[in-house]
Amino acid sequence: MAIERIEGFLCSEGELSAYVNDLLRAAGADAPGAEAVARAVVDASARGVDTHGVRLVPWYMLMLEGGRINKRPNVSFTRKAAAVGHVDADDGFGHRASFLAVEEGIAMARESGVAAITVGRSTHHGASGVYALAAARGGFAAIAMTHADAAVVPFDGVKPFHGTNPIAFAVPAPGEEPMLLDMATSAIPYNRIFLRRATGTPLPPEVAVTKDGAPTVDPFEAAAVLPVGGSGFGYKGAALAAMVDLLCSAFTGMEHGFRIPALAGAGYDKPIPIGHFFLILNPALFQALSSFDARVGEFLSDLRSQPAQPGRRVLAPGDIEKAEAVRRAGNGIPVDGSTWASLEESAKRYGCAVPAARPTSQVSAA
Repeated sequence: MAIERIEGFLCSEGELSAYVNDLLRAAGADAPGAEAVARAVVDASARGVDTHGVRLVPWYMLMLEGGRINKRPNVSFTRKAAAVGHVDADDGFGHRASFLAVEEGIAMARESGVAAITVGRSTHHGASGVYALAAARGGFAAIAMTHADAAVVPFDGVKPFHGTNPIAFAVPAPGEEPMLLDMATSAIPYNRIFLRRATGTPLPPEVAVTKDGAPTVDPFEAAAVLPVGGSGFGYKGAALAAMVDLLCSAFTGMEHGFRIPALAGAGYDKPIPIGHFFLILNPALFQALSSFDARVGEFLSDLRSQPAQPGRRVLAPGDIEKAEAVRRAGNGIPVDGSTWASLEESAKRYGCAVPAARPTSQVSAA
């Protein structure tokens, strides 16, 4: 299997964010929507979550231009009970609706200690961890999740049924960025197939299957992915996917993933509404903040000091992304060549300025 590698480019975080915002605004998005998308995708890319970072922008542009995403939605929030609220995204960007859900959830959790916020009539919102992290940076613990169309075969199945249905959990940590778990309930995010196609690299074994359900490492042959746990223990990931799907469908009024048309399918003119679910927790109403911070700090210290395999070290959730964020802050954020070319094409079409960038090959592996 010969896969061509395509040169990528490096761009600073600020310039990349402005670039994404300009492109979306030029394509007709309103200011709140464009700003939310730029914030979300650049935050993900800055931490090394490239599958849900800037590489999604050309896809969002297609949906925006085709009419699937409402360019000027009437996004609204309704408080349904002391600790329950709902955001109607009006088929607009899921990023804007999700940031609003977190903001309203924080306001409610300040009083009640906990808030459950659903989002309906929404669209793809990128990396769920972005929103959990936003809450945790403000001092609140948060769980964020979303469902999607069928792309994951059920355990012992052959055809896709579950979405990748990610779940993210963030907790504030004293003296450092919050601890963050952000994982798909599939063996890999489905977007990693497209990223591997764009970067010309094969998939790992035991994560993807062909349209006939046969294992493959060729991203161009991959038609679906396996649940977390793979062929041997995938019942764990499949069960998690089911629970996420129900929270994002039954609790929001949306269809479950198997009944949702393909989000990346042909034709981008009709809305495909999906749901998100957020749980916000206020540590200050559970424990004194000094006690909470001490326990989290002790946990992280104890975990990271555990004995490790030769040449390895024990890491806490999110440590890899924290290190990558520091590296990318110095070197610039890499954007794969296919995505960069697509962004340049849109910039030319709309008359947007292209920021300065340099090839990724100019940065050493060290």
